[in-house]
Amino acid sequence: MLVVAGLSLSLGAVDVAGEQVAAVLAGRLGLDWFGEAGPQAVAVVWGIRMPRLLMGLVVGAALAATGSVLQGMLRSDLADPQLLGIGPGAAIGAAIGSGAGGVQGAIAGGVAAGVVTSFVVRRLYRQASIDQTRLILSGVALGATLSAWVGFVVFASNRSVVPPIEFWLLGGLAGSTWRAVGTATVFLFVAVGVLIAVSRTIDLLAVGPREAWHLGVDVDLTMTILFIVVGAAVGASVGAIGVVVFVGLLVPFLMRRLAGPIHRHLIPTAMLGGGLFLISADLVARLLIEPVELPVGLITAAIGGPLFLWLVSRKRDV
Repeated sequence: MLVVAGLSLSLGAVDVAGEQVAAVLAGRLGLDWFGEAGPQAVAVVWGIRMPRLLMGLVVGAALAATGSVLQGMLRSDLADPQLLGIGPGAAIGAAIGSGAGGVQGAIAGGVAAGVVTSFVVRRLYRQASIDQTRLILSGVALGATLSAWVGFVVFASNRSVVPPIEFWLLGGLAGSTWRAVGTATVFLFVAVGVLIAVSRTIDLLAVGPREAWHLGVDVDLTMTILFIVVGAAVGASVGAIGVVVFVGLLVPFLMRRLAGPIHRHLIPTAMLGGGLFLISADLVARLLIEPVELPVGLITAAIGGPLFLWLVSRKRDV
């Protein structure tokens, strides 16, 4: 993570030498170990790339944490907040909020719409009962429908204020600011803190709702609360950087093989993996066809899509 973070701060449309990056960071700590940084290095590293890096770490960690919870709670490797439609639903509220209150309005609108969409997914889960395949297919259909409505909202809004549709549906870290990082971090870390606090209950739900009920868990109330928290976290992420697919699918799937299924270990491990994955994808998006910058969601989709196809094909009932 430190290596990728260093490369992310150094490389891009304007390359900054490693000693200048170190000088900028040391200068912010009141140290002069690496000499004095030039004004261009300060503007690029601290004003543009550092908030972008921190946003990628925070959002990647939150998406991986919510994916871990959904996969355990729904007992499906295919459970992902974007595939289930929570992300596209949050994008509708975020697009509306951005027109009214900028980035902070987008994050607040994304949280509200993410919670509402999570209630819809909760309803679909009740109807699907234990048929996870039906739930995933319903979520994909919901997400496709809501993505279309994102387009309607964007094209009906003030295009000089509301970001374009490719931002909302493909994601991007380019516009990250310190204010956006601060606002998103508050929402995301409160939500993730709640998920970690109830990780033992998530372990019981992962065994099965009937078994969890026999062990004293109020399954309906607990799952409703978890869906609300996941919706709020996903909504804050979408409001900050748009919809980024497969982070909540790929990272928890891999980290479960490394850390095991116990969620008090899995969630923090997935958070580290999610942050690393997203900043790595962002670095690739910036450098792949430089000077053109690709949406980070294209990179995560290119990596996560084949895994999704493999998970679908390896067993009939997921």
